[in-house]
Amino acid sequence: MAKMKTNEERKAELEALTEQMGKQIDSYFESPEKIREHLQFLGKFHQYSMRNAVLIESQFPGAVAVGSYPFWEKQGAQVQKGERGIKVFVPSPVTYALHKDEWVPLSKAPKPIKDGVKQGRIPSRKMMYFKIGHVFEYTQTDAREKGIEVSAVFKRYHRDGGLENEQDIRDALTTLADARNVTLLEEPLDEIGTAKGCYYPELHAIALNPRNTSIEDISVLIHELAHSELHNQERNLERDKPLTAPEKEFQAEMVAYVVSHQLGFPTDDFSLSYLAGWTKDKELLDKEQLLQEVHQTSAGFLDHIESHLEKVNTLEQEKEQSPLEYINQMNHRMGWKNTDLNLYEQMHAVQSVFPEEVEPYLNAKAALETNLKMDRVDEPLMYIHGMGLGFQQFGIANNHDFSEDQLVAYTIALPNQPLVSGHFVPESAVHPLHHLEKTNRLERPILKSLENHWHDVLLDEEQKSLSRISLFNIERLW
Repeated sequence: MAKMKTNEERKAELEALTEQMGKQIDSYFESPEKIREHLQFLGKFHQYSMRNAVLIESQFPGAVAVGSYPFWEKQGAQVQKGERGIKVFVPSPVTYALHKDEWVPLSKAPKPIKDGVKQGRIPSRKMMYFKIGHVFEYTQTDAREKGIEVSAVFKRYHRDGGLENEQDIRDALTTLADARNVTLLEEPLDEIGTAKGCYYPELHAIALNPRNTSIEDISVLIHELAHSELHNQERNLERDKPLTAPEKEFQAEMVAYVVSHQLGFPTDDFSLSYLAGWTKDKELLDKEQLLQEVHQTSAGFLDHIESHLEKVNTLEQEKEQSPLEYINQMNHRMGWKNTDLNLYEQMHAVQSVFPEEVEPYLNAKAALETNLKMDRVDEPLMYIHGMGLGFQQFGIANNHDFSEDQLVAYTIALPNQPLVSGHFVPESAVHPLHHLEKTNRLERPILKSLENHWHDVLLDEEQKSLSRISLFNIERLW
């Protein structure tokens, strides 16, 4: 049985580990290359505290994923015999109770004192202490031999990003800005020349250079969002000493580097040239504070982005379901069982609870109710929900009189295109094509094609009407 360590031994071990962490932090600032390597590492371990990420890197360079001994057992893997654990700080809160004018650990207090704390009669307070725990890296286990992949174990923490999901990440950054009440301007207020973007603290707003490429926009937006998070007016007032412009740029660029690298976007153009100037005459605490803020900000950004990507992935998986499976799942989510809701009530309910599901729901209903075969669609077709006519040629379906309807819900099938659905009240649009034009749901060439199909129907009806009139006049002459 292992010998229990004394309090003095535990304290000495914690101090030694803290000193090791300090030396590691100092080493990052020796060159841009070293800080770049550390930022890449921080991206992988953004779920850990900055201090523990530093400790993991100092003891196991190149670590990809770590977990405690029980964690790996739960995943069906075992730590290899002889492997030494990686030391980390483990929070250990201790509750104290006021007893005879002294604060004593609650665990050692008499039962009446414990009961008094529980009932709220006796004051108590928590103090945070740290002890040393151990984690093991993926390669220190038999997970590889058992075919357990890192991505399968850590899912969202090790998502592959990159150019293939550029739009999803762009959308995630937009929602990130919205969540932090940052306004994204359509263009800079003034000419910014070769600058890629700018943050306006007084407006809490960001503008990107319209000359940027789409890939540049993403990394620049992350950079400017970092400014909005770390260098807004409220944050600046909280600082004992204001940051200089180079310090702000260094921080924002480091956040952008961590997030961009973790998402798989190019990072070759990132500049950490402020390093030499910033680190001159800086104390270790300054450097630790800098990295702490970078770590917290990039971790918050990555958590939000990965959560958004999880939702997108879930929606994509739902789209791969059969229409019947999807409808059944939606009915379950909505709590509908043998419901008699009409179309208007269904749309209103879905819009209120799951607004992002309205279009997939209409698409699934249309496909299910008409038994549509998308591979047989060779011209624009449209289904008007609740009318009982099935899919019709677009021009014919668009030509119905919708003025008496409470709600118009439609689904359009185009050759080699996914289904497009929408809904409107007659007071807001005359017909589905009008609604599509008002909401910019489709690209202009497709809208023009649909418009031509509708005009062909109008011309055909007009010619038929003229023919009937001519025939009527001829009959009168006879």
